[in-house]
Parts: sequence; structure tokens; C-alpha cells
Amino acid sequence: MNKPHTVLLLYLALLGACTTSATTDPRTLAAAQAADPGCSGRVLVSTGGPFPRNATTLAIRWTGFTNYELVYDGQIILLDAYFDRGSTFPPLGFRAADVKRADAILLGHGHVDHMADAASVGARTGAVVVGAPVTTEKLLTQPIPKEQVRTVTGRGGEALRFRGFTIEPVLGRHGDPPENVAKAFGQALRATTTPPTAEQTAELARIRERGVSDPRVVTEGTIAFLFKFDNGFRLMYRNSGGAVTDYERAAMQRVGRVDVALVAVSASYIQELTVKQALEHARAYKPDVYIPGHHDSSYNNLWRPTEPLFQALKDDNPSIITVSRSYREPVCFDTENNIQRRGQGG
Repeated sequence: MNKPHTVLLLYLALLGACTTSATTDPRTLAAAQAADPGCSGRVLVSTGGPFPRNATTLAIRWTGFTNYELVYDGQIILLDAYFDRGSTFPPLGFRAADVKRADAILLGHGHVDHMADAASVGARTGAVVVGAPVTTEKLLTQPIPKEQVRTVTGRGGEALRFRGFTIEPVLGRHGDPPENVAKAFGQALRATTTPPTAEQTAELARIRERGVSDPRVVTEGTIAFLFKFDNGFRLMYRNSGGAVTDYERAAMQRVGRVDVALVAVSASYIQELTVKQALEHARAYKPDVYIPGHHDSSYNNLWRPTEPLFQALKDDNPSIITVSRSYREPVCFDTENNIQRRGQGG
């Protein structure tokens, strides 16, 4: 065999190897993603990073707790706004002041670790900020134009319309860890970790002033957001690991399933309890892809383990895909490839 034919056959063999391994080899996947900077870089689009090249690509970046940046068709939706967390937390790689662009900020509930930076980011970007009544009451005491604030109840008949998709607010329920579990772990952590300094305590107190501590958060102040894309793609966002409500069940009865679920891990610490709650969420939303949130923590607290959840979810549904990325690391979806178009929406 002459040399040109040998080279051609070797090239075709390598090409075939790359093609067949594209779904399994993470090195190949990374190379494919690198072709689109909007799906490979760890710079948020809201802080100046590039949009995905294809308008129907949805880029999701996790930014700690249940903060996510969703980018689609030239639009930026921020889920929660808790960026300047203080020196007792790992750095996110950006600050609230770096966020220069957003079309909307959706606040799942009003505790400080979900809304502390909503007013400053909203005022700077002009984004509409959406939340439950107990959340927007607090927001309106802060420096943001009132015309940017929208109150929703999640009890039906509400819709937020954007180019290419609609968002339906759905009343959820905040997580409520057993008192004995929270007390026992709290005592153990105080006994075994380095307490914050006086300066850090004062810093945290200043941040805490920008959030809500109101019992209404549990039953009427927690909103899940159901994204319904015009092409059939569906996404559910839930920022607290509480029980599924009748409002959520009714919403899922209408849409059947979602392609992606962004869901908070329960704060109940113990695997038996956190797994039970994750299974309830997954069985209600029936996602193709499950992406956890609220699993990171401060230096003197515990991260909530995700691997036990992933194992339980896959035991329950072997076809589910679980994804957990580092801060600001993107995961992208071709929204044209969705459950509805595959005829699996029921």
C-alpha cells in the first residue's frame, strides 16, 4: 500500500474513533464545547462573557447556593441574587458589582442567601425583579425603582413573557428540616469549627439585613418557576428543598415532564432525609437532567453531599442524567432537542 493511502486510512480510523467516543470521552466533549466560547468559558455573560453562538442554545452557569445564570437568545435571566456572601464563604470569582447586564431576576424566596444583592443588581441592570409578596415587600425597602419590581403569588394565572419562552410562577414550600437534626448538627459544628471573627460577624449582620426572616416564607413566600420554551423545551427551578405542593403537581400535570430541573438539595443533612426529598422532586418533575443547588456552604459549615442523591435518583430512574459543575462552569443544552418533540412529554 502506498504512503498516501496509508495516511488516509489512519486519518479515517482516528476520525471514526473520535466520532464513536464523543458521547463517552470527556476530553472529546470538552473539545466540542470549546468550539463555542459561550459554552466553555467560566465568565458569566452578565459580567461580560460571550453569548452562545446559536440562539436556541441554553447556557446555564451555577454561581453558588441556588444562584444560576440562564442565557438564551440574547437574554440573561438570573435565578436568585446572592453574590457578595462575605469572607466566611468560598469566593465565586466575581462580585455583585461585576454584574452589568440582566433582563430579569427571579427570586425563589426572600431569605438573605437568595436575595441579598437583588436590589443593587436590579437597579444597575434595569432588570425586572420577581418574587412573592413577602419578598418584594422587603425589596421595596431597598434602593431599586418600584416599577422594576413584580409581585407574584404562584397560585395561577400569572405568566412572564420573554422572547422565545414564558415563565410560570408556581407556589412551592420552603424546606423545614427536623428540629432535632438541625440542633444536633448546629451544636457539633459550633464545637468543631473555627467561629467567625468579630469583623466577620459584623459583616454577616450587614448582609443579613438585606433578606427576610418571616415565617410566611415557608408556606406563601417560596416560588418555583417553570420555564416553557416555544420550541417545547421545559425547565423547572426550585430554590428550596421543601415538599412538593399541589400547585406544583397541577403545573406538572399540564406539562407532563421537564427537560431540566434545577433543584435545591434539602438542608436536612442526613442522607435518608435528603434522598427522600430529592426523589419526591424528581418524581414530580420527571426531568431528563437533574442539576442540584444549595449544596455549597461557608467554611465553617457542611456542604450537602450530592453523590448519594445522584445514586438514589439513578436507582429510581436509570435514564436520568445528573450534572454538577463548579462555580461559573457552563452546561449547555440544545433546546430543539426536547422531551416534547420526542413525544415523551406525558
